[in-house]
Amino acid sequence: IRRYDKFTKTFLSPLTTLDGLPDNRVQRLAFDQNTGDLWFETPSGGGRWISRLGIMSLVGQTPAILRKPKLQEHLPSVVMPFGYYLEPNRIRGPRQDYPVTETLIDAWGDFWLGTWGLGVGRADMRDEQLSFLRYGPLEENVTAIARDGDAIWFGGEDTYRAPARGITRYHTKSKTWEYFEAAQIIGLDNPQITTILPDSANVWFGTHRGLTRYNRKENRWFTYRDSRQWGRVTALARGHKRLWIGTQSGMAVLDLKDNALRLVKGSENFRITTLVTGPRNIWAGTRFGLYKCPREDIIWHPAQDPDNHTRRPIVALSVSQDKLWAATDAPPGLIRLNAPDSTWSEFPLAEVGGSRYVAVTADTSRVWVATDLGAFRLNLNNQLWKSFTPTDGLIHDRVQALLLEDEYVWFGTAQGVSRFHWAKDFFEKE
Repeated sequence: IRRYDKFTKTFLSPLTTLDGLPDNRVQRLAFDQNTGDLWFETPSGGGRWISRLGIMSLVGQTPAILRKPKLQEHLPSVVMPFGYYLEPNRIRGPRQDYPVTETLIDAWGDFWLGTWGLGVGRADMRDEQLSFLRYGPLEENVTAIARDGDAIWFGGEDTYRAPARGITRYHTKSKTWEYFEAAQIIGLDNPQITTILPDSANVWFGTHRGLTRYNRKENRWFTYRDSRQWGRVTALARGHKRLWIGTQSGMAVLDLKDNALRLVKGSENFRITTLVTGPRNIWAGTRFGLYKCPREDIIWHPAQDPDNHTRRPIVALSVSQDKLWAATDAPPGLIRLNAPDSTWSEFPLAEVGGSRYVAVTADTSRVWVATDLGAFRLNLNNQLWKSFTPTDGLIHDRVQALLLEDEYVWFGTAQGVSRFHWAKDFFEKE
């Protein structure tokens, strides 16, 4: 249940299963004017939020107050944002229509508008100006997250309910959300995002149909037409003067000075699963093992180790300081390259095996792993694993992307984003 403070004009922390909600998917809401309680209905049961006590109270049957939402027959006259037009049951947009799900005029005379696709609309009837209070990533199925200074980028893919629409940028200081919809942007050809890589001049996006670039200075989007023949871009890494691009059809490279794009000869049989930039090398994970290339070079070599850890199928990579972390599919778990002696350590984790999406991120004392069965954290001090599932507050157990942001870790899942304040339990005994 999303909460908006009308006086500070900011979103408060939402009410979720951690607060006692039986299910994070909420179907209906109703506010009791007499008691101040908020009634709700979910697929797993209903109840009420007792606001004066700050607790949940669950009920077995749906109360009569949770009637089916009814749209206003005569909507008030409001001034819509440019390009949008309000009708009784829909909003006409520049390139598509958005269903209106509910309308309400509150006790202060404000007009509220529920939509499918534009968030919540609000109009102060004194000036009749309507604006959309959008919150959270544009895509529910989040498959890519990247830090970009004081901003965080989110990308996603289609779901069974709706196709992907675009890309989201969250500004951490102002706590505001910005949306880039493919239907309204020339150059953003495909909104299904697999990976994101910001640099000083551009933000690079791997999509289901090639490589897309966002130029910060010019505020322009561009999709490389030659990249469409590769199919899905799976990974990106920045070298000295070039961008390395992992695809389903092998490795490609973009010369940043000449803006010249080409496939790497001989890589056609290597489906690239993951790429990461280290202090000295670019690392590539494939089903045939781990490969590396010096940052200033263009020649790739298989990584060597006496126990053949690096010949395993590699599904995710991460670099933390001078250590390389790799998730392997068979046997499932993590391996770590210990610099400067170039030895390997192994940390088994069965949940990595068979997961469609695997992601790894690490700092000096913790390693986080995303799998289809939840997120897992390895404490490097005692080498013990801890799992995070919907029971712990995760919005969905299929975790597909990870990002460490100062005292928080972001989880991109199949049904949205969860953020965990890891610093609060940093000193817990495990």
